[in-house]
Amino acid sequence: MDVAIVGHELSGTVASVGDGAADVKEGERYAVQTVIGCNDCPMCAKERQNLCEKGFKAIGYAWDGAFAEYMIMPKVGVDQGCLIPMPDDLGDDLGTLVEPLSCCVNGMRYLPCEEMEHVVILGAGIIGVLNGLVAKARGAKCVTLMDPMQKRLNMLERMDLGLDHYVNNRDMDPVAWVRNHTGGRGVDGVVVAASVKALASQGLRLLARGGHLSVFAGMSKQDPIEPMDLNLIHYLELNVHGANSSVRRDYFEARDLLESGKVDGRKLVTHTFPLADFNAAFAAQADPDVDSLKVLIQP
Repeated sequence: MDVAIVGHELSGTVASVGDGAADVKEGERYAVQTVIGCNDCPMCAKERQNLCEKGFKAIGYAWDGAFAEYMIMPKVGVDQGCLIPMPDDLGDDLGTLVEPLSCCVNGMRYLPCEEMEHVVILGAGIIGVLNGLVAKARGAKCVTLMDPMQKRLNMLERMDLGLDHYVNNRDMDPVAWVRNHTGGRGVDGVVVAASVKALASQGLRLLARGGHLSVFAGMSKQDPIEPMDLNLIHYLELNVHGANSSVRRDYFEARDLLESGKVDGRKLVTHTFPLADFNAAFAAQADPDVDSLKVLIQP
């Protein structure tokens, strides 16, 4: 059975143009929208291909992705507008952040960050960090990252990302910490940015009245069920949101956040490897003893 070449967080230069892509020219630089919908259902008609009723297909899964010297952009993706133009002053290293950042832009769209005093991000990987940076860029006054790995938290604090607190939620009771830092009222927003289902029910307990919980991370398909106190949602009028990939508008907003510096991506790419060292790159990303955040593979 053929296995697709993975790699969906990418930025690159057009090497050649096939038939049916008249608006694309050799030498132009693009980030690539990963999600391709059927473009026939009601959600696709609203340009919400991430919610395609027939199920979207993705670069790096249905089509070969970017961990190669060259990749072919499918015509259906070109027709959908999945090539996102990259400005000259935004390098390909930062271009690789457009896709994951766009997913955070999509998820954060449900949260009124400009009205929020305090947002907690549960999970301090690159996705947790990007969610925190989007919350800040959109006006949240205080952003706290929580994670059980103290070494990771120490690294992020040294990086001076502009976030406010880095809390070990293994050694510190997160509910008690939030109550202590919010005068007992709770925080306005919580983003579950790690695939640990217990964090969703924990996140509800961190929220103030009228607060927002975003379940950004997908959970194990074999074990996705988590008990929740529904009375918290009912009596506190809590809002619970999902977040699933992203669409074209999110890519443009993510690109513009990076270009303007409202989200500073320069510190986030911590390691770069040539394509020949693919296995070493993945090992660096997976090794907690390596201070890695965003690992870049350069063809």
